[in-house]
Amino acid sequence: MRAVLAIVTLAIVLTAIGGLGFIVARVFDAPSVALAFGYVLYGALATTLASLLAALVVGLWHLYLYMFTKKKPVSLFASVSRDER
Repeated sequence: MRAVLAIVTLAIVLTAIGGLGFIVARVFDAPSVALAFGYVLYGALATTLASLLAALVVGLWHLYLYMFTKKKPVSLFASVSRDER
């Protein structure tokens, strides 16, 4: 769970830094700096995709547990029997 939250936090920070830096660089007409911050935005896009893929994997794992086993997930990868409370 902490890994997914860390990836999401990293995506948020990269988006904020890249977006603000890109806008400021374009306002002050600094194309090379704007290009650098554009690459930061691409990094933010990649980390966002990574977090979405991690959420998809965890969701599919939980779907598998519900449909094909007699277990229910209690956290990302931990599970217990459905009969336990």
